[in-house]
Amino acid sequence: MAYYLAPVSNGLGDLIVTIPILQALIKSGHETYLIMRSPAQYGLSGKIDGLAGSIKESEFKPEALKPGDRFFNFRDHPLQSSSIWGSKEFNDLYPGYKILDVLKGICRDFQIDCDFSLQPLSFQRREDLSNTVIFIPGSAGHFKCWPDKHWLALAQLLKEQEIPVLVIGEPERCQIVAKVIEAGLPHEATPGICDALDVISSARAVVAVDTGLMHLAVHQGVPTVSIFRYNNMFMRPYKHVRSLIASVCPAVCLEREFADSPNEKLAYPVWQLWEPLTCALDDERERCLYGITPHAVFVELKELLS
Repeated sequence: MAYYLAPVSNGLGDLIVTIPILQALIKSGHETYLIMRSPAQYGLSGKIDGLAGSIKESEFKPEALKPGDRFFNFRDHPLQSSSIWGSKEFNDLYPGYKILDVLKGICRDFQIDCDFSLQPLSFQRREDLSNTVIFIPGSAGHFKCWPDKHWLALAQLLKEQEIPVLVIGEPERCQIVAKVIEAGLPHEATPGICDALDVISSARAVVAVDTGLMHLAVHQGVPTVSIFRYNNMFMRPYKHVRSLIASVCPAVCLEREFADSPNEKLAYPVWQLWEPLTCALDDERERCLYGITPHAVFVELKELLS
């Protein structure tokens, strides 16, 4: 008997929040496979101890499974398909729900025993980063990004405390990452997810927007300050995490966010990511995340570091 698990969606964060479930399935003694829904989910399989392997969803054939095998499609459940997470409809149906509530509910109905304790992935420790705070300013969705001037101000506050910072991310793919590097913040390339895993896991702390690498920091038990839009479905209540949440977006952004129905999509037969949303406002001072100040982040970070 073998188990096959496909995460709730096709991003890196969607995979990382699923790792405790994969680990629980592996612990049950059954051969367990990850169904990868996009290139963003490629590269971590070798770090999940006991995982039998990973398969691209575009190459996976559920109809070919043997008798007794089980396919857990985490999109194929009312908690995922009934309405878009963060929408009024979802909040009316499931008041107060966040990602762990969703995953626990799906696990309950799929009869998967998982307590969602965090078992960090193995990594190569970097002793040179033991006092460093890692900045993760980039996201595939620019609407999730904190302003570059805020990152620079936070770096200055940390410099005054003699705490070094290091930026990771892809400047060729994200404007905010490129801007903070051009402004002088040190950057280290992490060409593969395992390179990012080593850097993040070795750090003193992480400050990040709502993106996959932030969830990796949380999973690794690294003290993490996360910066969220109002739609904070992926906020996780672990003791080593502090989360700051922006005000509700203007109506024009909300209309764009809920114009489609991605929740109805049960599979990703094409090996690619969807086109991310962009903020509808040109003036960054009017954007929701602008209101989260560098000082507010610094206060939360100081509390974690203490």
